[in-house]
Amino acid sequence: MTNDTQRRNDTSITTPSDTEIRIERVFEAPRELVWEAHADPELLSEWLGPHDHPVTVTEMDLRSGGSYRWTSPGPEGEELAFYGEYREVSPPEVMEMTFEFSGVPGHVSVDRLELEELEGGRTRLVSISTFDSKEDRDGMLQSGMEKGVAEGHDKLDALLARRR
Repeated sequence: MTNDTQRRNDTSITTPSDTEIRIERVFEAPRELVWEAHADPELLSEWLGPHDHPVTVTEMDLRSGGSYRWTSPGPEGEELAFYGEYREVSPPEVMEMTFEFSGVPGHVSVDRLELEELEGGRTRLVSISTFDSKEDRDGMLQSGMEKGVAEGHDKLDALLARRR
């Protein structure tokens, strides 16, 4: 994929309310491929997170009521964990799950991923994270998640290009 295509398909991160973060990006790949990249633990580990913090999928029971756990090395060499439960799984359109970070336990968001099929074999990804409070939402924004999401999406672009 060229840099021009990546620039046209930048990740948009907005705050539509005091308790929400909305992430949107168009991928130059069919919805089934984008879904597979989210649903296959090996593929998810290839693209999830920023370039300088590899993420490993250590658990993934992709069904309503199933759980997941991802790990990444922290700045002091400690293991950071991201985990939760799948609330809704409707391939290849919707994945909704709770999300919690080991660094701030007890602060749980609900993340809803929707994949929309577009003309020309493209896919629009929309993810809305809903938090219990504005403080929790703002804490997520201050954590560096914007960099991690944008870089992860760039890696996902490259993965999708290889798999087409």
